[in-house]
Amino acid sequence: MLDEDADMPNASQKIAENVLLLAVARVSMAFSLPLIGFVSWLGGQYLESKFDVINDRVTTVEQRASSASNQVTVVNDRLIAVETTQTQDSASNEKFQGATLTRLDRVQDSIVGLSNAVAALTATLQAVAEERNRSPPPR
Repeated sequence: MLDEDADMPNASQKIAENVLLLAVARVSMAFSLPLIGFVSWLGGQYLESKFDVINDRVTTVEQRASSASNQVTVVNDRLIAVETTQTQDSASNEKFQGATLTRLDRVQDSIVGLSNAVAALTATLQAVAEERNRSPPPR
């Protein structure tokens, strides 16, 4: 049994001294830092591509907002022009209606005057006709 216990440390020592195992261990240690760096770089590239997509979306939204703002400005300018034209047309319309009412009043006054003149002529003609009917015709 003592021989078996003595062989155990020898067996583990043999495994540790195995050239192939030692070479694999050293290669894995040598490549571990570059591998970690490469994995970090890949993660960075992935995140950068995601950020680029988000930046593109933000740029698109900003352009649409700018376009919408420009359209609002154009609509606001048009609205101001329409309101100004409407105010001018309203004032012009009121002036036209006032002038038309004045002319209609003059026409109405003229009609009343003509009506009075026709009534006076009718009365005069009736008086003349009655006068002729009363007096005998000259012979």
